[in-house]
Amino acid sequence: MAAKKWIGQPLPRIDAEEKVRGQAIFAADIKLPRMLVGKFLPSPHPHAEILAIDTSQAEALPGVQAVITAADIPAEVVYNPASRFHGFLARPFVVFVGQAVAAVAADDLATAEAALELIEVTYRLLPVVNSFAEALRPDAEPVIHGQATAVSGGTAHTQVIITEDSSTGAEEEPDQSPNVADANTFSYGDVEAAFAGSDAIVEYTYTVPTVHQGYIEPHAVTAHWDRPDHVIVWECVQGAFAARNLIAETLGLPHGKITLNSTEIGGGFGGKGEGIFAPLAVLLAKKAGRPVQLVLTRQEELIGANPAPRSLIRLKAGARQDGTLTAVEADILVDAGAFPTGWIMSNITATLRDNYRFQAWHLRGREILTNKASVTAYRAPGAPNLSFAMESHIDELARRLGIDPMTFRQQNVIREGDLLTNKELQSPIGAEEVLKALAQHPSWTKPVPKRTTAAGLLHGRGLALGSWAGGTGPAGALAILDAGGQFRIVLGTVDLSGSFTSLAQIAADALGASFDQVVISKASPDFAPFAPMSAGSQTIYAMGAAVKEAALDLRAKMIRYVAQDFQVPESELSVDQDGVFMVAQPSNRLSFDTLFQLGTQWFAEYGPLVGQGSAPQRQRAPGYAACLAEVTVDPRTGKTTVDHLVVAQDVGKAINPLAVEGQIQGGVTQSISIALWEELLYDEAGQVRNPSLLDYRMPTARDVPAIETIIVEAPGGDGPFGAKLVGEPPMVPAVAAVANAVTAAIGVRVCDLPITPERVWRAIHSADSED
Repeated sequence: MAAKKWIGQPLPRIDAEEKVRGQAIFAADIKLPRMLVGKFLPSPHPHAEILAIDTSQAEALPGVQAVITAADIPAEVVYNPASRFHGFLARPFVVFVGQAVAAVAADDLATAEAALELIEVTYRLLPVVNSFAEALRPDAEPVIHGQATAVSGGTAHTQVIITEDSSTGAEEEPDQSPNVADANTFSYGDVEAAFAGSDAIVEYTYTVPTVHQGYIEPHAVTAHWDRPDHVIVWECVQGAFAARNLIAETLGLPHGKITLNSTEIGGGFGGKGEGIFAPLAVLLAKKAGRPVQLVLTRQEELIGANPAPRSLIRLKAGARQDGTLTAVEADILVDAGAFPTGWIMSNITATLRDNYRFQAWHLRGREILTNKASVTAYRAPGAPNLSFAMESHIDELARRLGIDPMTFRQQNVIREGDLLTNKELQSPIGAEEVLKALAQHPSWTKPVPKRTTAAGLLHGRGLALGSWAGGTGPAGALAILDAGGQFRIVLGTVDLSGSFTSLAQIAADALGASFDQVVISKASPDFAPFAPMSAGSQTIYAMGAAVKEAALDLRAKMIRYVAQDFQVPESELSVDQDGVFMVAQPSNRLSFDTLFQLGTQWFAEYGPLVGQGSAPQRQRAPGYAACLAEVTVDPRTGKTTVDHLVVAQDVGKAINPLAVEGQIQGGVTQSISIALWEELLYDEAGQVRNPSLLDYRMPTARDVPAIETIIVEAPGGDGPFGAKLVGEPPMVPAVAAVANAVTAAIGVRVCDLPITPERVWRAIHSADSED
């Protein structure tokens, strides 16, 4: 293979111009002749039985072309009450506020909204399960009604493999509540003996609230039945193949009767994996006989989409005076909402202690059902929750032992070959390297600033380590020599974060051609090889491997054909941006355009040149990131200001450093937002109290300081050209780094997120009263 020319170059996004000019086509930009507006009627109740639905007045309204309820779902579909996908229309129980009860398609938005008001629904209200305490009662009202057949998706993000042997140790008393959807216990070593040999033991309970992924573009989908038995769907999703599967499963359609076109996507962060609203548009379009477009409002998003889960982690950990960690014990509760995830709680439980070398552990996790919108992934799903707990604990142990928190982490950080919770051995990682990079940064080596300033403000500095193993494929791609000597990469991946630019860089270096000669073409599942979801940070790691393999295959075929033409061994040929040439006589060459013609014209000497890439699942190569945060706290108001952030992340090989830096900065911004501002608030009746961006606090440019990034390139895994996952690891440590910085500033730990001014003020005054 030729020397790397494009890998490592900070190239701008290939779609930058069309994005800034407003030329990119997003889901709501799809316009079709005679297209109707779709709207759904959300349940106003968190838990109720539907006794009757009268749609006659809505159907009679001029301009209304179709009204659907659960009665319009094909009878042959096997309903799974434990699946949010199947819950796109309530039948016959509503289990969260905002769940669709009926939907309409009308000539315009005003008519559609008027039609919803004419639908009469008779409900029998049921007890609301709103909290962990209510859900865990043995006599609690069941959230799921009926026999579950399976647990729905989300596995694109799964970072651990949980086997029968992984869940070992003392048997837990089984929960009697019908609302414990899943439970795991992981035990290793003698926990009691390890605690008995500890010089310091820390026990806290940490809570993280439900938060929304915060994507700019709401869910949007357009459906058009172009033939009586075939539907075309345009949708902003992270996985076109997964979205097609969802429609096929929930409506009983053969996959070959669904063409799924994934549009440009205005953010997803895990919240738009498969999409959850497409079946509504598909059914409406079928009944109306016309295309239907459904676009959610921001309020509908915040109330009834699929946010990230609330968690409660009771954590106990010990260490000896020499800094050696001993034992950790945890009880983890994850609020799944009204439908189980089947994996987020398991991820949290199985990876809670995996960044550090404990001698013994006992970790119990339970996924709990409540009458709220079901949850799903959000950029390293569950990892910020566990990071807040574990990294706060690590800091507290270091403080009580009088050990520098950086030194304490470096002493105990997990290393290659160490035992993980799931009984696997840790693969090569860059945990030590990112801690070392941060330890050498001036923001850490400089003297710690005085805690109290002359103006009475409080300063604090905090540190945290985080990791994410992510997804690993498999993936497929095609590389085609095209007219004019261009190379077309055909794939089914969604470009969620500018990854097509990096994929083009991979293809260019694998081919030995120029970056400008590579064109990335996204195709629907009808035409593209299989592509994993753009989730789990696997686009470059998994799809990049398939693109590289396809490009190498095409390069080998070009060399083979030219070798036949020139009657020389293949080893005497090479490739550059002008074509295939003889190494000993570079002027003796065939251009790419000539090669295309020789494979396609009437005088063709061989067939069209097409390279195939089929990459199996990659080895796991966890990405590690360490974050340093500096904050200022006003003790009079409790307001926290983030002054400075430094993040070191191991990315294996930075395919495009400019894109890598952007991913790091974006992940850190979302993480500190969870630490300080974001929370979906539910009242006792299960209603969302802040369903707008006026009340759901998200950071603005004024809130976020400059974020310094340190790119660390440590070996590990088998990603293309040494690349590892990038997008999710920076999301993990920053939330805890900010929390540790606040603790350093005010001298007392806040264990509930977000760390609001009120909580900080109360913590300060509580500590003062105890003194």
